[in-house]
Amino acid sequence: MDEKSERGLMMGNVVVTTEAMSVEGKSSFPIETSFWEDLWDQYTTEFQEVVVHCWMEEIDVFEELNSRAVSVQTEGLMKVVTINLTDENRLYFRNYSVDPKGGLKWFTMFFHVDGVEQLEIGHYGSEIILYKVNEEEAEKFIEIFPKTADSVYHATNGD
Repeated sequence: MDEKSERGLMMGNVVVTTEAMSVEGKSSFPIETSFWEDLWDQYTTEFQEVVVHCWMEEIDVFEELNSRAVSVQTEGLMKVVTINLTDENRLYFRNYSVDPKGGLKWFTMFFHVDGVEQLEIGHYGSEIILYKVNEEEAEKFIEIFPKTADSVYHATNGD
């Protein structure tokens, strides 16, 4: 295999950081969440489950997830909720994840396929990492975010 073909098969990750702000009770979340529906429509269909981390004091957002959970654990100051991504749950997250302050409700979300993490949405949506993509796929992913977002492609996953 020549170097160019080999490079095309390399899988890395892309990190997108949105322009963020802080509000009472939340350290950082995106000023603009216009990307949220596109993210769900274009990038979550293959994921079987999502693991959501909520702070213990975020009782309302945790209780909102409780009925959808297949497992709930307490890890330090976090509630860790695992939810199967059925069509109903996917639609719920797509349409009901923005809180009254305009940011995302969930502190961190980890999406898995066959137990392998493929997507991470952190800091209430202000940092999004898509794993195991080539540079071309990363460029397409970046296009769904506001122009004010910063992005970096890493040629290796670092795992």
